[in-house]
Parts: sequence; C-alpha cells; structure tokens
Amino acid sequence: MSKKATIGQSPSDRSIDLMDKFIRRSEKKEAYNDRLPGRRKAKDVPMDLWPLKDQLEYWDNLTPEQLFDMKWSCYGDWLEKILELSNQYPRTFSDTTSPHKERIQELFNKKTKPKEALQILRKEGIVWI
Repeated sequence: MSKKATIGQSPSDRSIDLMDKFIRRSEKKEAYNDRLPGRRKAKDVPMDLWPLKDQLEYWDNLTPEQLFDMKWSCYGDWLEKILELSNQYPRTFSDTTSPHKERIQELFNKKTKPKEALQILRKEGIVWI
C-alpha cells in the first residue's frame, strides 16, 4: 500500500499550518489555566458561591450585632415583626406604642431581638397581652 500524498500544499504551507495549530492550542491552554474556579472565597464572588468551609467559618465569626443588622436592616421591618408577635390589631398597636416612640427606637438602637423587645414592652406596660 502506498501513502497518500497531500496535494496542493507545499512543505512550508504545511509547517505554517502546524505552527498555527500549536499556537492556538497553547493559547487555549493558557486561557483555561488563567480561569479561576467558580467556588472560591473572594470579594467579587457572592458568599453563597464560596466553599462550604469558608461559608461556615464566616457565619460562625459574625457577632450578634452583625447578625441583627443583616436580619433587621430597617426599623420598620423590626417593628412589623413586633406587631406580628404581639397578636394585636395594627391600629391598636400603633395607638399604644405611639407615645413611646423614643423607648422603642432605643430598643432598636440597642439591637434587641423582636421577641425580647416585646417582652420588655409588655413588662413596661406599653404593649398589652
């Protein structure tokens, strides 16, 4: 059996084609190596895409104040939670708490959890049963 010859390409064209193929392959390999893994701990990667170990470490190292700020970022949401826990009508709740706005704001600034704040407000007679 005879070998098939390539027709229409000179040896120099063939070597150029092989060199181009080598360059493309090496550029592709470099691009792949430069790409970072999706699950990594970095500022530009959302926390839920961090490795599980780093996520657990992050949550364990948070202070109670930081957890409060994450969960209750605004006063209105915190107050709505207290209203929900108190089982009062919204109008009754607002009527009983409106004269004591400073005290309620003080509890929010101290970063008191809603259940604890409701207990304090009940002890002080601001919120009824």
